[in-house]
Amino acid sequence: MKRKMIGAAAAYMAGLFFASFFTDPVKLIIFSGVIAAACIVGLRCGFKLKDIVFMAVFFAASVGAFQTYTAVRYTPVAALNGSSGSFCGKVTDVQYYSGDYYSYTLRGRINGNIRANVTFYVKSFYAQKGDTVNIGGCGFQIPESDYLFDSERYYKSDGIFLTLRNAKDISAEHTDSRKLANAIDRYREDMISAFCSNIGTNCGNLLAGMVFGEKHGIDDNVRTAVYRSGIGHILAVSGLHVSVAIFILMWVLKRFHVNKYISFALMECLLIFIVSMANYPISAIRAAIMMNFFYAAGLFRRQNDTFNSLAGAVLLICLFQPYSVYDEGFILSVAGTFGIGVFAPYMTKELPSERGYQRFIKEFVVMLCTTLCVFPFSLLFFDETSLISPVTNVLIVPLCSLSMIVGLMYVLTGGVVNFLFVSKYINEFVLRASDSAARIRYTHFSCDSSELVLGLLLCMAATAIAAAIFRNRRYICGIIAASLVFMFVGAGVIRMQRDKQTVIAVLGSGSNASIVVCGGGSADIIDLSGHYKSARYVRKYLTRNCISSVQTTVLTNKVQSSYSSYLNDLEYIDNGKWLIAGDVPVSDRSDITYFGENGFIIDEESYSVEYSDGTVTVSSSNGKAVLTPAKSGRASEDSVTVMYGNVPKGTDRSNESVIYLDDENNFEIVLSGSGSCNIRRL
Repeated sequence: MKRKMIGAAAAYMAGLFFASFFTDPVKLIIFSGVIAAACIVGLRCGFKLKDIVFMAVFFAASVGAFQTYTAVRYTPVAALNGSSGSFCGKVTDVQYYSGDYYSYTLRGRINGNIRANVTFYVKSFYAQKGDTVNIGGCGFQIPESDYLFDSERYYKSDGIFLTLRNAKDISAEHTDSRKLANAIDRYREDMISAFCSNIGTNCGNLLAGMVFGEKHGIDDNVRTAVYRSGIGHILAVSGLHVSVAIFILMWVLKRFHVNKYISFALMECLLIFIVSMANYPISAIRAAIMMNFFYAAGLFRRQNDTFNSLAGAVLLICLFQPYSVYDEGFILSVAGTFGIGVFAPYMTKELPSERGYQRFIKEFVVMLCTTLCVFPFSLLFFDETSLISPVTNVLIVPLCSLSMIVGLMYVLTGGVVNFLFVSKYINEFVLRASDSAARIRYTHFSCDSSELVLGLLLCMAATAIAAAIFRNRRYICGIIAASLVFMFVGAGVIRMQRDKQTVIAVLGSGSNASIVVCGGGSADIIDLSGHYKSARYVRKYLTRNCISSVQTTVLTNKVQSSYSSYLNDLEYIDNGKWLIAGDVPVSDRSDITYFGENGFIIDEESYSVEYSDGTVTVSSSNGKAVLTPAKSGRASEDSVTVMYGNVPKGTDRSNESVIYLDDENNFEIVLSGSGSCNIRRL
């Protein structure tokens, strides 16, 4: 039965991946080969033909379920993209943003006909969960995704396929139908405010992340530091949070000899409380289902283990939500749980643990195994991943768990049991340690290469196949070592190739433009628009391309606000000097130079950058590119030209060598020695 549960879950999830991600012919062939290899391995490992057929049925069922869900639920809704109409539905979720803006999730019907979940972003519209919202007219649009954030995939995993734009004739009917849900939301906000007022803003928001998984209030640099140090998983309510809370509860109940059925009921109450206070993240739901499997097995005198519980939880979630495979938190949660609950125990089974140093080594290996399972997915979904997480998870996560327990006790008792001063000391230490680690270049790894990530995923598959065939830890370690060599050598080769080229990244939203010029180990930033989000685009690009130092940062527009934004967002980037337009001081720092109407010239070893009257010209031995204002600039005859800013009406766009940023943005121009260039979307 255990083998069937695991096989069914693996086959069902593989089918969802097959149906959702592997539409590209090359990836489809590779994945089909992996499946065939898995079947052969299964037969070699004792699986009978009927077992293979059993898993094939679940694989086919998942593909069918995904396609049916897409045809019935997604396609009719997505087909309305770009159209307009009306919407009526109930509020299912509310998110507050700065500036008195709210984001609502509504469940209802479009034009009174098509059932859909949508998001709705509006200012000063006070509605609660359960209220009915009527919108007389609005535009429907698939959530926009850009270089900063993949909104479409994020919302798709929650079954939200459209956003509402330009809404008018809005009315709300306050029904008070979800009083408990609204009360929980208010209580959560009150507790977060209490955390911040008791132990400070940064420590309080970090504790809110530990207890509720609430990350909105956490400063971007704090979040970066925590993730670079390898303990970012403490900010998502998942197995660690649930298992710690339930372990303490069951230990206390056991000490007081409470009946096992009553204990199970109290555990259910605590699970519901934790999941609801965290606003039902899929990682917490997965952990709660696993906890139910684990304790129910003992209650009804059945055998169970982590692998079986994980398989059951995955199967249940995927049955009810086929698009869960798009959820980054779900994938990382499953990979991490498999690593710490299945892979690590297998690899550390024969390690001694009698002495203190032996236990430390064993714990380190456990964390290393968990990190290896999560590593490829971290690279796939995020900009970078930590290289020191095995150490920090052994040394720092226990402290974080203590801080989380203190915060949870405060929440469960409504502030009566108040030991938040303990969390204050712990969180201050965690923040300082994370900040120090984040500033060290070799504590984290990043690579903007889909081929490298795909190679690592294939290495994971090869490791699983080797484990099934040989059942030898030495072979597994050998393949893992080869995978790491492949990763670092591959990243090094990619970096060397980039250094031989002159790469111009054009970043920003809409017609706004910031550019990053790289080549020969040098990098320079030229901000042309002064948009408040520009620094975030630059930061993401530098992070993904493993660029830790910049020779010059140039600000040409709205320099006061731009300087503040770049100073904050590039905190973990070594910045050589600043060139700032005008003569109004933005700071008394000695590394700032001001320039006037004559512009400037930056000479690096492999390229030069010239700025004059809003036009930037990047030249190297491989070619030239010009970025110029759309209103006043002219197309270059001997190079590619990028027009930024608002384009005048009636402009002739037939020139193929001219790129207009209102058509597309966030791309790289790679200058080649042939006098032409390659353009790659980011």
